Amino acid sequence: MALAAVAVAVVVVVRHDGDLGSVRDLERGDCVDAAPFQAGQQPALADLARADCDGPHDAEVLLLVRLDARQAAGYRPVVPDEICLDALGDEADAAVSDERLLVAGVADTREPATGDTLACFGFAADGTRLDGHVKPR
Repeated sequence: MALAAVAVAVVVVVRHDGDLGSVRDLERGDCVDAAPFQAGQQPALADLARADCDGPHDAEVLLLVRLDARQAAGYRPVVPDEICLDALGDEADAAVSDERLLVAGVADTREPATGDTLACFGFAADGTRLDGHVKPR
């Protein structure tokens, strides 16, 4: 019985704090930690670790974009991410101005292909950690 409880605890810790295998493992509203966000920089997939949205965290997934050929060819891993801003549309104004957020897009690789997923994150422009979910939700 005690061994089963330990196994469950290990699974929960790995899911919560483990590195992500792909941005496709994320959903809108998921939160992550990644040191580059605090410096206003673009993280790579390997920098991301799941975080609890109810506590301090570095960024939140605003949306996921499946890249078309034009987006994949034009992707540049820089902040702010133009593909994410375009995909956010009117929501970008509210999220960026109300929360003073920057937007970064993270793909599984630095050169994504057509059909790959881009996770668009909102993070504090001043390098502070977020507490709770960003708006809009």
